[in-house]
Amino acid sequence: MNKLSVVVITFNEEIDLPKCLSTVKKIADEIIVVDSGSADNTLQIAKNFGAKTYFRKFDNYSNQKNYAMSKANGDWILSIDADEELEPELAKEILEKLRSNNSKFTAYSIPRKNIIFGKEIKYTRWQSELDRHIWLWKKGAGKWVGDVHEELKVAGDVGSMKYAKIHNQYKTVKEFLDMINRYSELEAEKKVKSGQGFSYFRFFFDPKYNFFVRYIYRLGFLDGWRGFVLSYLMGVYHFVLWVKVWDKTTNSAPAENKT
Repeated sequence: MNKLSVVVITFNEEIDLPKCLSTVKKIADEIIVVDSGSADNTLQIAKNFGAKTYFRKFDNYSNQKNYAMSKANGDWILSIDADEELEPELAKEILEKLRSNNSKFTAYSIPRKNIIFGKEIKYTRWQSELDRHIWLWKKGAGKWVGDVHEELKVAGDVGSMKYAKIHNQYKTVKEFLDMINRYSELEAEKKVKSGQGFSYFRFFFDPKYNFFVRYIYRLGFLDGWRGFVLSYLMGVYHFVLWVKVWDKTTNSAPAENKT
């Protein structure tokens, strides 16, 4: 049967990592953990599960995951985040695919169920099918691209898994606000580096648009108060993003051009 490498990138993940690794240990031939300097028990937990551990200073998600992938020796690679776990049905489905040596696919997309504020979010643009991505692929067939919201690009045909990963995402509003600050910083830097300047239109339009799409078009109101809060906070994300673009553009301008 094909060998499976499971790759995980970590930073201070002692709370979520045990559940994550316990759901992949039975199907993995090796577990690769690439850590970026955890100060908690993350590395010891990884070693207790028999994982091979490596250190790499974090610069962006794609580079971190490509480095982890380079350490894998399996025929197939499964990428999973430390706050994710496999449904038992998905673990079984993965094994069935690996046992099939005549598959025409070089990769598989997997849906993801998102648990936010203690409950699965079924609408608000967090539907599992809308959060379907490639997370299982043949070694050598894929590469992560994108500094923010990274995606795996593969050569060859892509199949679809029926069952889902479970993403134990944001337990508190503070965690969500930390995400807003972290991701908006990375995305703002990307926009400025690519030459995209501040836009008054996007500054006023994007927050309202994202709230409307999530709460109305994507039926966020059916997720109750969580749907409203998440739609509002994603509007805040885009507000903060454009404020940071303005700040970086202004502060990076030559002194004689500043007013």
